[in-house]
Amino acid sequence: MADVASETACQALVAEALEAFGQIDIIVNNAGHFGGKLALPFTNMDEAEWDDNYAVNVKGPFFLCKAAADHMIERQYGKIVNISSIAAKRDPNFVPAYVATKNAILSLTRVLAKDLGPHNINVNAVCPGFVWTPFWHELAPLLAGQDEALMELEPREVFEKFVQGSVPLKREQEPEDIGNLVAFLSSEEARNITGQTIHCDGGAAMN
Repeated sequence: MADVASETACQALVAEALEAFGQIDIIVNNAGHFGGKLALPFTNMDEAEWDDNYAVNVKGPFFLCKAAADHMIERQYGKIVNISSIAAKRDPNFVPAYVATKNAILSLTRVLAKDLGPHNINVNAVCPGFVWTPFWHELAPLLAGQDEALMELEPREVFEKFVQGSVPLKREQEPEDIGNLVAFLSSEEARNITGQTIHCDGGAAMN
């Protein structure tokens, strides 16, 4: 466990991993934060909420990649997968800071891919779609409070409404779907894929 918003904590985490395992082959930046409230309109969001989103969702991946970069460059090997979100492609207006930070991760992914590519280090991003996670446990009641048609529904029912209304394949995504994609991007089968954003969202956002 580490506070990814702290550069010192990320450095300590990398040092601990190296002491335990001797090398780091793969980094998956999966920590995420949205703040537990909606911003409707966006002016309802204060500076602290914005900073909290940025600290976890952008500074965290940057700090961890920075902490491990010298080791991966020395070995001339590494796989980095940054977890963004379907929100980066659909721009829901009720979580502006979350959307902005998840878009920032996509830019950071491309920059790191260019910087680290000459050292045989692949950097890619994954945008998960509609996955029933604690994020939705928090978000669904907030959305229901803004829409009379959703007010009487349980959080899981709100989630399913969004799935049916937004996903062409008409099914939610499972954690295993995301994990399988991350495993592929972390494998040698994906050795010539870098700087890419790949959606795993049932078609909710199409390239």
